[in-house]
Amino acid sequence: PLGVGTMFWGDTTLDRRISGYVIPRDTLDAICAEATARGVTFFDTAEGYGGGTSELRLGEALRRGARLGADLGAGTGITAATKFLPTLFRWSEAAFLEALDASNKRLGVDCCPLYFIHSPVHPRALEVWVRAAARAFRAGKLKALGLSNFNAAQVRRACEEAWRVGVPVAANQLMVNLIVWRSPQLQATLDACREYNLTVIGYAPLGQGLLADGLTEARHKEVRLSRMAAVTYDDLAPLRAALRRVADAHPGKTMAQVAVQWVVAKGVIPLVGMRKMGHLEQALGATADEGFRLSPAEVAALDREAHGKHTFEKPRWRRSLFVVFISGLMLAYRASLCCGGRIDA
Repeated sequence: PLGVGTMFWGDTTLDRRISGYVIPRDTLDAICAEATARGVTFFDTAEGYGGGTSELRLGEALRRGARLGADLGAGTGITAATKFLPTLFRWSEAAFLEALDASNKRLGVDCCPLYFIHSPVHPRALEVWVRAAARAFRAGKLKALGLSNFNAAQVRRACEEAWRVGVPVAANQLMVNLIVWRSPQLQATLDACREYNLTVIGYAPLGQGLLADGLTEARHKEVRLSRMAAVTYDDLAPLRAALRRVADAHPGKTMAQVAVQWVVAKGVIPLVGMRKMGHLEQALGATADEGFRLSPAEVAALDREAHGKHTFEKPRWRRSLFVVFISGLMLAYRASLCCGGRIDA
């Protein structure tokens, strides 16, 4: 199991300012071609990634690189999932439906196979968006609803409302890695997902690079997760040493591949951001190599060194800042598209 993350696939002038470059079209085509050829079927995007240009480029790359038909949802076996952003300028079910229509158009599908609510934090109750999803489901515009960053209580609320209004809920997308694993709120959320039979998709399996090979103290200071989880460079030393020992026990494997395979061992689908072919090859080496599986003893050894502060532990007011930030970012993307257009159009 492996998901291809496309957060940095946008091609606006704002994306170039944020990342320093725009990923070439040929690279995206090659990633999609190789991923689908190797059996990867899950691709994750969002309207907030590149102001919707990530959705556009993913749809285009799957058609060109993987040589799929005009409608990605027509028997291709590909799940091109995207997300609805509950921004501060969206307050109604109609806004949800309009956003879904726009995402489907950008992806080039009539029916979205999996449409996530990107965040449960909004002045309006999350049930509003679930009811909107039910309307879209009945209209044939989405096959299943997904949740993203929903904690245990929010999972239960969403699933109970979905059952009441008649829309299937398929997955919850969460940060899952060895830095946050021991969080009580994360464990409670995983229990709720099992209770409602939701697939868990784990983003940031490498801890934003904190679990990868070659981490330096200077690089550690630049990683946002190090501040969010309150882990110093020295705090990470025992965990990174454990990853190194496991990697050394599997010739040719890296610490990053061990971290991804550990996520798989937990029954979670790792969602790995891909900016170049090397990222895909590393991820496939962690998930598609039948000879590479962690033993129960290796998983347990890594568990013992895991840390446990998740974004769920943030005060609600701090989590609410995400809504303010993403609302501003969406407006900035609109301005970028109006003034600068797409670089790879």
